[in-house]
Amino acid sequence: MELTIRRRNQEDINEFITWTYDGIYSFYDNNSQKEKIDGLKESVHLERAFSVVDENENLVGNCEFYDVEEDGKNILVLGVQMNPAMTGKGNGSAFVKAIIEQGRERLKFTHLELAVADFNERAIRVYEKEGFWKRDEFKNDIRGQTYRFIIMAKKWE
Repeated sequence: MELTIRRRNQEDINEFITWTYDGIYSFYDNNSQKEKIDGLKESVHLERAFSVVDENENLVGNCEFYDVEEDGKNILVLGVQMNPAMTGKGNGSAFVKAIIEQGRERLKFTHLELAVADFNERAIRVYEKEGFWKRDEFKNDIRGQTYRFIIMAKKWE
């Protein structure tokens, strides 16, 4: 499967909003909060928000690179989401690898971080396989529940 990141368009966002996940992964449902829906709709204008498509232009996922300030320095952070129809089927490494490689070509970063819910063991294994290590953790209240997130980081020379 050949994956490419490209600028998002309105049709992509309309599809993203419909994505729902099974079981514990329903945490990632895109229709779960008005703020999430609004954020997706507004992301069509962001230069570092991408859709991930296969060789037939089928929507495989989305990703966004954004800056977070921590201790007075900017950190480039990656957010990713795979099409629910493709999760749990061994596609994670190819998906993450394509995003990182093509993101580095576009943005020229040497350090990248991401946050993942601690229950998402599938994603954590994929990130570790792709060279990320656990740097820190934090808790966040979302929809009335407290979740623990793991911050993972990767550096290039």
